[in-house]
Amino acid sequence: MAMKPLLHRLTAVTALAVVAGAALAGCSGSSGSNTSSSGGSTSSSGGSTESIVLGSPGVPPVISGLLPYIADKQGFYKKYGLNVTIKSFDTGTDATRAAATGQIDAAIMPPAQLITLASQGTPVVGIEGQEFPDWVVDSTDPSVNSCSALKGQTIGVDAIGGIRYIALQQMLKTCGLSISDVHPIPFPGNAAPQALINGQLKTSVLHLNEVYDVTGQGKSLTTAIKMSAAVPDTMYEMYGTTKTNLANKRDAFVRLVAAQIATIQWMNDPANADAVAQYATVTGDQKADLLKAMAGYREINFWESGSAAMPEKNVQNAIHGQIVAGNITAAKAPKYSDIVDLSIFKDAQALAQKTGE
Repeated sequence: MAMKPLLHRLTAVTALAVVAGAALAGCSGSSGSNTSSSGGSTSSSGGSTESIVLGSPGVPPVISGLLPYIADKQGFYKKYGLNVTIKSFDTGTDATRAAATGQIDAAIMPPAQLITLASQGTPVVGIEGQEFPDWVVDSTDPSVNSCSALKGQTIGVDAIGGIRYIALQQMLKTCGLSISDVHPIPFPGNAAPQALINGQLKTSVLHLNEVYDVTGQGKSLTTAIKMSAAVPDTMYEMYGTTKTNLANKRDAFVRLVAAQIATIQWMNDPANADAVAQYATVTGDQKADLLKAMAGYREINFWESGSAAMPEKNVQNAIHGQIVAGNITAAKAPKYSDIVDLSIFKDAQALAQKTGE
């Protein structure tokens, strides 16, 4: 019975790829690229058009890649004088490495990886964040109904060392388990919900929209643990770049964040709910499921337009978490001021307000 929904889903994804044209790009383990149509020499924000190549996780993109996708398709990057090429990578880990090595300008980075790179001497910095994680560990087996019940289970993650893997590590610690007590298995992008639907996998780390996707295909899910409850005051993701690149292209990054502030405000307008859900089908999920998921994301303030969404307490907790996990040493751990630049958001907010008047 699961094959019909899968065929429908694959057909929908293929159709989206045709409609989007060059919407999603491949590089360093990715499958396609998205060059925005923000051509031209001037914009409504004033000044000449500048360019940024941004790395996004998932092929097709996972939910964290939705914001830049909408910013591009709805014309916000163009409005702010920016030509953005979105490159889709299998995982956020791949995108982060590409940005850190200068293959691309910036990436949506898992904070743990940004922190680890900084501890190793790579001058990476976050300019905008997503504070609230939506991770849950869900299972099609109703007996897997608590953190302790995860012991011995095979659990889907994005990659060994990837953002879902790290989130799983953090959640397991809250009930005295370690990653060695479970069997993580990589399912990049949106492959994990498909595996749950088809019975290839029973338990996985999922995004909120993926939960609706799986249940919308007739599968019942039991939640073992939620990241938001188990590990409060943490960070989900950060838009990051190298300090050298930020210095060289500071104006372009201000425009990037300003465009994304305007995009979030547009996304949060109830009048645009249907359009947002339609855009979100780029993830491969059904629109009906995404209407529910997007309402849930608005409730948890998943995309924040009023602040840089990188609170010092949360980032410090993320740093401490990496020390406790043994991924970095306290002696080499970066300081908050080493890996966060709030001035970009401040200038972007002023630009967004001016342009929106």
